[in-house]
Parts: sequence; structure tokens; C-alpha cells
Amino acid sequence: MLKYRHILFDLDHTLWDFERNSIETLQQLYEQYRISELRIFSIPEFTGKFREVNRRLWNLYDLNKIDRDYLRDERFRLVLTELGLKDNDLAAALSRDYLSICPAKEHVIPHAFEVLDYLKGRYQLHIITNGFVDVQHLKLTYSRLEKYFTNIITSESAGHKKPDRGIFDYAMEIIGTGNRDCIMVGDSIETDIRGAVSYQMDIIFFNPDRISHDEKVTHEITSLAELKDIL
Repeated sequence: MLKYRHILFDLDHTLWDFERNSIETLQQLYEQYRISELRIFSIPEFTGKFREVNRRLWNLYDLNKIDRDYLRDERFRLVLTELGLKDNDLAAALSRDYLSICPAKEHVIPHAFEVLDYLKGRYQLHIITNGFVDVQHLKLTYSRLEKYFTNIITSESAGHKKPDRGIFDYAMEIIGTGNRDCIMVGDSIETDIRGAVSYQMDIIFFNPDRISHDEKVTHEITSLAELKDIL
């Protein structure tokens, strides 16, 4: 008899390959807006600075220190400014086009489809994400991940962000179950791991970069393929 009935997956960096999809989008925008002609910064500098700023702003968002509009409106302005280019019109255009192009990218983390095909007939699968409703649904649709999941639970719909227990309470209500029937799979120590642990929910830490940590997790994997051995 299976120990769990439900598996809750994070989306970005766990199933949907945010890094690859984001870099492809940024490279496309760099060429589209002919930024190379400005001779201020290179594509690697552009993508690296975006990764840094984006992570910084998402950390602030998860801590409720900024809202969605600030994150979206300020992200590229900060990227350009910190790279030595003050151009609010370009920043606004990059922001608009990034939000249009990136969610339509199709790349998923290696072994995602293989593992989801294996798990689908054995468990009910759900997404639980701090991402925004409109964007996350687009990602799931274009990447062809949507068909695997019974519920898509977002922080916007729950009114709470991981690691707050409120989003897990909301998830349990929507799914119609309790924490002991569930296990979560996620890549973030701050949101996924600490949220699940504080909710007394078993957790599988997806740690492909082998980040050193002191968290007590139920299982730790470096490849999604390892889920077939655990579940």
C-alpha cells in the first residue's frame, strides 16, 4: 500500500526549467532590441545581472516586502541601471516582452515527463507555487505539463506564500486531504523545505546543484529520475 496519496510539486526550477527558458528569452530580447550596438554590456553580463536582480526581488516578494507590480515594473529597470544604462523606455519594453515570451518557452527539467508519466497513475499530482496565476498557467500549458496535475495552487489564489502555513491549509482544503497523505517535491530551502517541514509534511528536496545545508528533509535527490526509486 502506498504511503502517500498526493504529491505536491513546486513548478519553477523543479519541473519547469526556469534558467534555460529565461536565458533563451533574454538572449532573444538582447538581439531584438540590438543592445549589443550600445556597447555597454554583453549577453552573459545581461543574463547574469538579470539572474541576480530577479532572485533578489523574488526573495523580497516572498517576504512580503514588495508586491507583484513592483517586481515586474522594477526588475529590468534595476538590471539596466546596475549595468550602467538608464533607459526607462527600454526597461518597460523588456519587461512587457519578457512576460509575453518567457512563459511560452517549453523546456522542462530533465526526466520531468518520464517521472510524471510514472507517477500519474499511482498518485494525484498537484502544483503548489508562489508564482503568479496568469504566468504559471501559461508555463504549464506551453510546456505540456498541465495534463498531469489535478490542482494548480498558487500563492495568489491562496492569499499566502510558501513557507506560510496558510498556503498549505488552502492546498489541503482544495485537495480534500491532510498533510500525512501528502509529500512535497521542491528545490527551495526557504520556501519549499521550510514550509513543508513546519507543516509536518514529508518533503523531497530536489538539489541538483548539491547545495550544502543543514535542513532535515525526508529525502534528497539530485535528479528527478530518482523519484521513481522513492515513490
